[in-house]
Amino acid sequence: MKNLSKRIYLIIVQVCFLVANCYGDYIRPKNASIADPYPTIFEETYDGINKLDFLVFGDWGYQGPDSRQSVVASAMKTWADNNNTTFILTLGDNFYTSNSTDHEGVDSIYDPKWKTSWLDVYGGKLKDVVWYTVAGNHDWYTNVTAEVDYFWDVDQRFFLPSLYYVRTLTFGSKKIKVSFIHIDTDPLYYPYDNLTNSDNLKGSLLELGLNTPEAIESKINWIEQQLKKVQDSKWIFVVGHHPLILGNCSSIYYMYRLPPLFEKYKVSAYFAGHVHKLEYLDVNSTSHVAYFTTGAGAKTQFEGCDGPSWFMPGGGPEGTRGFLHVWIQEDGEKLGFEFINSTTADKQPVSVYQGSLNSRVLNEKVSDSYQILPSRTILIISIILIFIIF
Repeated sequence: MKNLSKRIYLIIVQVCFLVANCYGDYIRPKNASIADPYPTIFEETYDGINKLDFLVFGDWGYQGPDSRQSVVASAMKTWADNNNTTFILTLGDNFYTSNSTDHEGVDSIYDPKWKTSWLDVYGGKLKDVVWYTVAGNHDWYTNVTAEVDYFWDVDQRFFLPSLYYVRTLTFGSKKIKVSFIHIDTDPLYYPYDNLTNSDNLKGSLLELGLNTPEAIESKINWIEQQLKKVQDSKWIFVVGHHPLILGNCSSIYYMYRLPPLFEKYKVSAYFAGHVHKLEYLDVNSTSHVAYFTTGAGAKTQFEGCDGPSWFMPGGGPEGTRGFLHVWIQEDGEKLGFEFINSTTADKQPVSVYQGSLNSRVLNEKVSDSYQILPSRTILIISIILIFIIF
């Protein structure tokens, strides 16, 4: 029996490293670029909770002049601890340059910013839950690959297995299904030919093969295919860095291609940052998609997107910093949300705007049907086939 167990273990190891690199509960595809979407859907189950609760914010890793990162972090800790927050959605621009000798983003998995800008700043429950992440332009400016490598090699709470990935989860006694499609919007937002060599964005887009119209079309097609796959979800969210509130923000380069897809496949909401404000565009007679901009995790600015239903004034030393709190009740029918203003340390954080959304009408009749096998299932099938063969 002992020899059999050893043999099974060795077979698992061999299969794992034959098709991929194994890291804890996840498998890193061999020889894959970080620009390659993760090949399978990540599946999560939360049985013991009566609501799905998460915090959303972006543009948080700034510690230079006028930064309010620590103040926002303190308010988030209070909200997370009081509401039993399940996870965090981060919207990119995770690390900034904070002084004249600093660099944008991180330069490696050993960069001190992992500690000084993340681990040492966010306490309480924020230190325990997973941070589901996308990259922003400031993350690209030095070494965006390092943020993906950090997930695989150091700490999987900073969840960024690829620049493009999909998660589905179920929660509560009714097994409500919620899907998240995490995308990198940088190739869709910045025309490659207009970029200069003043930062690393142009070179990185070229290196990762994201510099051509064909490559961008491929990513847009991937997004559409993922939307088709999750049509049985009660809620569908898309998570990116650049905002899509209609007007100036939704017409840039290839970004205009996304809202029609969201409408076609009944996306519930799109979460974004980049603009250092709190903004919201509600569903209306022509659109059933809600658009949230919450890019005030540390910085603030005057300018925002055209045409939001609501916004908090930004800019100046006392311009709004804050985050978004979202929850879905156990029956899955309603989503509640509130924007939190946590600008200064001497004032109590306050909920400044609240709202709700209805769940989507399930649309299971799509042109193609898909079934995604989780990585563990693929591994088990491989092991069985090896035993049959040998």
